[in-house]
Amino acid sequence: MKEKQKLIVGEFLRNNMAWVLLVVCCAIFSVISPNFFSFVNIINILNQNAYIIITALGISFIMMAGEVDISVGFAISLNGVVVALLMTKYGMLPVFGVIVSIVLGIIICLVNMLIAHKLKLQLFMATVGTTTIFQGLAFVLTQSKTISNLPAAFKWIGQGYVGPFPIPVIISFVLFLIVSFILNKTYIGRYVFAIGGNVEAARLAGINVFGMKVFIAGIAGFMTGVGAIILSARLGSVTANMGTGLEFTIITAVLLGGVSVRGGEGKISGVVAGVLILAILSNGMQLARLDVYYQFVAKGIIMLAAIGFDVFQLNRKKKASVKIQAVDTTEQTEKK
Repeated sequence: MKEKQKLIVGEFLRNNMAWVLLVVCCAIFSVISPNFFSFVNIINILNQNAYIIITALGISFIMMAGEVDISVGFAISLNGVVVALLMTKYGMLPVFGVIVSIVLGIIICLVNMLIAHKLKLQLFMATVGTTTIFQGLAFVLTQSKTISNLPAAFKWIGQGYVGPFPIPVIISFVLFLIVSFILNKTYIGRYVFAIGGNVEAARLAGINVFGMKVFIAGIAGFMTGVGAIILSARLGSVTANMGTGLEFTIITAVLLGGVSVRGGEGKISGVVAGVLILAILSNGMQLARLDVYYQFVAKGIIMLAAIGFDVFQLNRKKKASVKIQAVDTTEQTEKK
């Protein structure tokens, strides 16, 4: 019985650790800085990290399916550069710029998935190569210069408000609801978890694994395109390296949110909590006037802790399951 209770507690912590840590972080920084819990600061945190939340929603699908995409940072950079050039140099209307950004985001993620499939590689290995390609293309197109003078209508997407709420926050909330519905209430979500849990078993069960991975890449690409729009519009200008390092922040947030490094499990709400933990950590350290480089150290430690906790809980779960089976077998033998 004790082993079962420990297993239940371990599962609860594993599934909700991000929210527990989020509450702890909020409590700590509320004590350090009286201004931390103000409405203005909370909205500011959500607004600054809306594009990260949106992109992480897409990447979480890929990681739940047992894959890892590390090209998302420069995919956002390349996406923003292309759309900014089309609007500033060729006069494309902002509405078409939004459409191009989303379509380009989908194409980029599909290319990654197709390369991995054709070369029979893990997506992680394929994106190691495509990351440098996207980086090079972004610098070639900009000639290492900043693209500014974006249309006011486009910038409104990242800088506008509806009442007290910024547009990026509203968009991220709507997409969160849509993605949660897809993952939790449709067969697509069940297939994602099945593929991440055991790809061969999923294939034997009749699931079109490659077709589902293409669909998942499409979702991630859509989110990447929207994230690029919001980041570019919020900054009001575009550079070839504006997405540098974003992939590690997103992957850390997804792991911190409870998505396993092996795939097959995770919650979208946990992913959002993971993003907010990193955001609050950064914001709180700024309010405490700590050097920005300490934030890099803290994020690295958190990433290692998230992976370590995931592996620890997996091993503990296996050991507990073995013990429970042994106890059940003993009880059945005694009854006979």
